[in-house]
Amino acid sequence: MGFVEIRPLRTFVVTALALLAISSALIAQPVPAKPRSIRVVLDADYAPYSFRSSDVRLQGILVDQWAAWEKKTGIRADVQGRDWSEALRGAQKGEFDVIDTIFATSERSKVFDFTKPYTMVDASIFFRDEIAGIHDISSLKGFSVGAKAGGKHADQLAASGVTTVILFRNYGEMVEAAKQHKINVFVADTRAGLFLLNKAGIASEFRRSAPIFHDELRRAVRKGDAKILRAITAGFAAIPASELDRINERWYGSRVNAYSRYVAYAAWVAASALLLILVLFAWNRTLTRRILLRTAELRESEQRFRQIAENIREIFWLLSTDFCELLYISPACEEVFGQSRNGLYEDSNVIFDVIHPQDRERVREVFANNRECGFEVEYRILRPDGSLRWIRDRGFPIRDAKGRVYRLAGIAEDITERRRAKVALEEADSRMRLVIDTIPVMVWSLRPDGVVDFVNQRWLDYTGFTLEKALRVPNEPVHPDDISGIMDRWLSDMAARVPSRGELRLRRADGEYRWFLIDTIPLLDEHGNVLKWYGASTDIEDRKRAEEKLRQREGQLEDAQRTAHVGSWEWNLATLTGTWSDECYRIFGAEPGEPHFDEKAVSMIHPEDRDFVRRTSEFAMNQPQPHEFYYRIARRDGSERVLRSIASVVREAGVPVKLLGATQDVTELKRAEEDLRTTTEQLRALSARIQSTREEEGRRIAREIHDELGATLTSLRWEVEGIRKKAAESGKVLPDTDLSAKVTRALGLIDTMIIEVRRIASDLRPVVLDVLGVEEAIEWQAQQFEERTGIPVHCESTGGGADLNPEQATALFRIFQEALTNTLRHAQATRVEVTMEEDAGEYVLTVKDNGRGITEDEKGRQSSVGLLGMRERATLIGGDVYVAGVGGEGTTVTVRLPIAGA
Repeated sequence: MGFVEIRPLRTFVVTALALLAISSALIAQPVPAKPRSIRVVLDADYAPYSFRSSDVRLQGILVDQWAAWEKKTGIRADVQGRDWSEALRGAQKGEFDVIDTIFATSERSKVFDFTKPYTMVDASIFFRDEIAGIHDISSLKGFSVGAKAGGKHADQLAASGVTTVILFRNYGEMVEAAKQHKINVFVADTRAGLFLLNKAGIASEFRRSAPIFHDELRRAVRKGDAKILRAITAGFAAIPASELDRINERWYGSRVNAYSRYVAYAAWVAASALLLILVLFAWNRTLTRRILLRTAELRESEQRFRQIAENIREIFWLLSTDFCELLYISPACEEVFGQSRNGLYEDSNVIFDVIHPQDRERVREVFANNRECGFEVEYRILRPDGSLRWIRDRGFPIRDAKGRVYRLAGIAEDITERRRAKVALEEADSRMRLVIDTIPVMVWSLRPDGVVDFVNQRWLDYTGFTLEKALRVPNEPVHPDDISGIMDRWLSDMAARVPSRGELRLRRADGEYRWFLIDTIPLLDEHGNVLKWYGASTDIEDRKRAEEKLRQREGQLEDAQRTAHVGSWEWNLATLTGTWSDECYRIFGAEPGEPHFDEKAVSMIHPEDRDFVRRTSEFAMNQPQPHEFYYRIARRDGSERVLRSIASVVREAGVPVKLLGATQDVTELKRAEEDLRTTTEQLRALSARIQSTREEEGRRIAREIHDELGATLTSLRWEVEGIRKKAAESGKVLPDTDLSAKVTRALGLIDTMIIEVRRIASDLRPVVLDVLGVEEAIEWQAQQFEERTGIPVHCESTGGGADLNPEQATALFRIFQEALTNTLRHAQATRVEVTMEEDAGEYVLTVKDNGRGITEDEKGRQSSVGLLGMRERATLIGGDVYVAGVGGEGTTVTVRLPIAGA
């Protein structure tokens, strides 16, 4: 039961007259045409005003009021319930004529016209029973707070600095989330919150604060719709107050202002003193009963409070207003302060004595200056064990019935670990900010609506902007040609709430534009809503330039491959598929990019060469070095081409995974080589013929010189010698005294000519070569070399007189002569070793000196005609010449000839 409120009769009469005047004024006005029906939308989960029953039927105080309005106005009201955010959007779009259960705001006033308020509602903070310290909006900071989407409370929380607000479609979902421990704190209209908590069976698990918001419920129509607004206002004004009271009583479970009817009766029967005495007596009995009940409830409440206060970890305290008397302190003080509870009762000053000396006076001032309005202060305490703890103390005044402060109460909690965590978090934030500011990547973040709210130092350094300018005009450094494309992609990806990636150019502080890779990813909550966007801009200008150079190089490589008819390829050994350059396609007579080229290329290999190519490829996979091979292909146009391929294997963990290679069309080169080989053979045959002819001619000339000129000179000498002998035998004196000397000189000249003729004949064709054989000729030539140069030549033969044909003997002797000549000219030798032997069907001549040693460079010079001649002579008779030199140890010339019939 509520208190009986007895109004004076005068008040009743004045009210009745005022209502009569208003009614008369309304009757006097012209009655506009009323609508036949209206569409009404209200919050479908706003008990007890409007909510759905177990059979999903809309019910509540406002549903009954609109039914009464229908009866009074004769206008059909189509009342529909929606989630509040949906109801608000529908009303704004014009889907409904009236929206009920709405609070008036300046923003909504732009869209709606409102009725006068028909009731006052309070909003409170509901929090789980084990949470302490929540009493106003400021105490919500740091908590995740639930609120209804589209409602006024969410905006009010955000405006008060509460950053983590979790939105729900309606109060029912919010209470269900609280039941499942998904949220522990939420803000709701007090009546609706209590109703739903009791309905969910968790009312005992939650506490609520004093009302933090006071709002007025109204009805609203679309802006400018005065016709419906007047119909609504007039219709509800026509509903008797008693009928509204009955509706309220039905849903509140007890009568609202239950004794108002007695007030009316008292006004009409004010003359009946007996009735007044009875009413006063009943009132007195009721007050006495309520006082006793409230006393018992107060005693029970005090007991519950004491149990709570003495079992929570926070310290609850109660002080006199002059701070001289500690009236109560919870047992938690012994654990937090390290002080005896009884000791604190005995000496109240100990409470301030435990405060750190540097904080003590500040805390006293806060207590003294804010005792009338409450306070919150943080300070340090020194425990008896010397440890330091941080305390957060929140005090509030307790007032008597006249509003005077007569007690000071508060809750002190140990926030040391929280403070340390906060310091650690701040240090971590500082380190993270330092890392973010020093990394070579530009980092930034966006609000869910796409507004930039953070950029790192790298961004500022690059653009030369201040932080304020970077946040105000973040797109200014973007190249004008890139804005539209990147913005379209961003907006599309942001709408889909998916990561975004793109490339654009950004202007540097010096005006240069550079390419950047832009990555943006969303941070989503558990419902998939975007909390924030994070992004990074990576400088890829160098990569872009490298890619451009690579494209140029690839183009140059393509041109070079086309010019040289060389194509590159890669063959995957796992999939047996390949990738080919365009020139490879052209070499095989195919169009670049032709599908299924792998099988076609293999089928084009000449049938006679396929096994060879397969074996060679298998062989190449086991070789560390690239392997080269030639094969033929038959192109689709019927032409046959000769290809040269070089393949190298790529291994992973020692296992071949792919072949890399290059293929060149060498058909023309092979034809040129064949032509060159034919020409070379012809030249060699010609050279052999010339050599043979020269040897034959030398042999003929040597024979003629030896036989003809030698015999003539010998006969001449005999004739001159005969003249001298006859002159001596006659004893006659010659008429010319010098004649004898002249004859003597003539004989000397003839002897010299004979010797020279023999030498020339020997050079043209040693007689010993034809008479005695090649080994004796070599030994004779060695002796002649030693006599002529003074360089000792040692000859050793184990050949046993090998059967060499005349061409081989002549070539071997000439090679020996050239080797001795090179030794004399270049070797600076003091000794020569000559060996002749048979080895595996070959005749081997070795000439080794102890000179300076021939170098690789000297062997390869085009001016080394002697070596070239030696090799050419050996080639013509089917042999080989090998020249080897060691610096400081000499040069060795080895001639190997096949023995005829071996």
